[in-house]
Amino acid sequence: MKKFIISLTSATDRRQHIRSEFNKHQVDYEFFDALTPDKADEFAKSLDLEIQDASLTPGELACMMSHVAIWKKTIDENIPYVTVFEDDVYLGEDAHYLLNQTNWIQPEWNIIKIETVLKKTISAQRSYNISGVSRQLAQLKSKHLGTGGYILSLKGAKIFFDYINTTNLRPLDELIFEEFIFKYNEPVYQMKPALCIQEIILAGPDSELSLPSLLIDERKSRMKAHKVKGLSKIRRELKRVIQQTKKIILAKEIPFK
Repeated sequence: MKKFIISLTSATDRRQHIRSEFNKHQVDYEFFDALTPDKADEFAKSLDLEIQDASLTPGELACMMSHVAIWKKTIDENIPYVTVFEDDVYLGEDAHYLLNQTNWIQPEWNIIKIETVLKKTISAQRSYNISGVSRQLAQLKSKHLGTGGYILSLKGAKIFFDYINTTNLRPLDELIFEEFIFKYNEPVYQMKPALCIQEIILAGPDSELSLPSLLIDERKSRMKAHKVKGLSKIRRELKRVIQQTKKIILAKEIPFK
């Protein structure tokens, strides 16, 4: 299984963190040089993606296109399985076993989210034990944002790549770990407990981060500036109330271990 860490070439602190963390768990990996906003714009246009009307900051577009570039690389090079990480993740105790081999992955498990954002989410009651470890997979039934760590089969990469070419662009985690879950019939499986977590989640929102992210600030500014008015706002509020009610009844937090 190929493991790609999306990281800017200039992110020396983050790259050193990855070297330390992955070496500690004896997990091999490759850095994938993250696209800068100008390169991301060129790449999106080369794929004929409609980015003009997308409400994305330059950093969000660059993040998205970096992930999409890995999906395309997986397809072009016919890679059977790929794990995509962002460069501020911490790994759990079974990382060596789960990331250095693929024989635990069933053929129908094409998309596996292996991170948690420590927020409640709804998953199917039926779960599948993962051989060799005390972890399970269950199909996600509600959103679970974040793109810090996920596994794709070659088929999964093709599915995500096709999907990104047929939908209106939004921040990537909203597309693949929210919209996709509700709109597409390919199951997205959640690993429980999760195998990885990003520093901002592990440390908590009020903590001083050793690996700060400019993308977080960009995203907060965009969300603050974006206002929904009239009927659309009413519909959105009703949808939010329904989802919150379901969460109160069914949702559980995905732990990190």
